[in-house]
Amino acid sequence: MALSGVLSFSSCTVFDTPEIREPDEMTVQILSFQDAKANIRIESHCHNQNGIGFTFKGGELDLMLDSFKLGRAIIDTSFKVAAHSDFMVPIQLTIDAAEMGKTNMDFTKGVNVTVDGKMKGSAFGINRELPIHYEKKHTINLILPYKL
Repeated sequence: MALSGVLSFSSCTVFDTPEIREPDEMTVQILSFQDAKANIRIESHCHNQNGIGFTFKGGELDLMLDSFKLGRAIIDTSFKVAAHSDFMVPIQLTIDAAEMGKTNMDFTKGVNVTVDGKMKGSAFGINRELPIHYEKKHTINLILPYKL
């Protein structure tokens, strides 16, 4: 009987993909420029709607603004997330700023932000890889690494 309880528990969904809850204005910090490439950082606002906490163990995300592919971010950080809590995921990647400049996107009027990928997490010793999909229109607030 104990074995059937363990099997039924392990086959259940331990936790679902956390929700991405970005504000309407998304802040993008430009960390550095070099050879028309920009190293950027986004602190993604997320919410654990699950009734249990889990350990965030990283992930991979493809990011797009409108139809322009910013690139792939590899998130290699690990941290604990409490049940029913808000948390931030640091996303850092290098983009081709020269190519993005050719798109003539107006960040003040809003662009469609799309994120597709996967995250890794664990709870109660059970590891999961969960799909991530997010799409919403945002204005973009660029924070430069220096004052103009």
